[in-house]
Amino acid sequence: MTGSVWQIQLRSPSGTNVLLQAGLSCQDCHTHCYDLVNMHSSVVAPDTVTGIQVEQSPPSSNRRVIIALSACSLLLLMFCVLAAPPGILKSAQPLIITVLALSAPLLVPAALFHDRKKWAHRDSSLMLPWTLLIACLIVQAAPITATFAFPLRDGLWRSLDQHLGIDVPAIMAFTSRHPALNSLLSRSYAFTLHPLVLCAIFLPTLLGKREAAQRFVLSNAFSFVLALPLMIFLPAIGPWVGWGITPDKLQKACEATIYALRHGSLDIHDNFGGIVCLPSFHAFWAIISAQALYGFRYLRYPAIAIACLITISTVTTGWHYGVDVIAGLLMVVICTILSNSVMYGRVRFAPRTKSGSSPQ
Repeated sequence: MTGSVWQIQLRSPSGTNVLLQAGLSCQDCHTHCYDLVNMHSSVVAPDTVTGIQVEQSPPSSNRRVIIALSACSLLLLMFCVLAAPPGILKSAQPLIITVLALSAPLLVPAALFHDRKKWAHRDSSLMLPWTLLIACLIVQAAPITATFAFPLRDGLWRSLDQHLGIDVPAIMAFTSRHPALNSLLSRSYAFTLHPLVLCAIFLPTLLGKREAAQRFVLSNAFSFVLALPLMIFLPAIGPWVGWGITPDKLQKACEATIYALRHGSLDIHDNFGGIVCLPSFHAFWAIISAQALYGFRYLRYPAIAIACLITISTVTTGWHYGVDVIAGLLMVVICTILSNSVMYGRVRFAPRTKSGSSPQ
């Protein structure tokens, strides 16, 4: 155990107890127990110690993580309140009720783990209510960004794709000539992201993967705060507009939703919800979900494979420009660095190794 405060009780044959307290930085506490016994030989002789009781004091939750999540939540909430058009509070009532109703039940696992002195499980399960809050703020903020109605940038994104040598219609034509590949990618885009994200939310939080749980929630919070200016000032609909591709039924519904929001309508009954073009959050969520599940031995490579399929399918299905996916990948890198900086107190991209120190 690393980076914790331990209480070490030494008991002599006469029944005298000596309580020592120290901050341990080594994973092998027995070495420190032996050293402390030698250091305090004038109080209790090492060869007369009949029992050593080691009790870990409950560590405090990572304050930097809580502060960062609070700051991101406050920014998103302020945006939702200040930038929302009239009538938005009425449409937000179900989300507000959901957060209030589910916050207390989601704190139950953390309370149970705290009572059992499973501190890593406690801290990881505390990410559940934060996940709910961040998700509800994202769902509310995303349609508000479309109401600003800045000029659509589909032509710009197509031009950037062409400069990068990315031809979306040609990619779609290639996959359509291979029915098995086309079916695999289409089903990956349509059906695999939600199960992957749900696994990334619940498995690390409930199974004590504290760092994975915290990094997943922090990355989501940072990503939307960073993406807000892009979504407001650089909106777009999709490659079927920029490249002149025939849209399918869902893409038509997505386009109708965007235009309705741009005209100030918040009463949308056929709301598909896929209103963010750049960056591609399909690619972003797929990769950070696989990242969160990397610590599970039997889920690691299936999650990576699914994330790769989803990322590729964002272009092959005609839902995103190539630059959308590139922006999503860059967002993963930036948010991972920011999350690790909050967790570990210094800039780093890769998580700590087993021999490294725990985040403070």
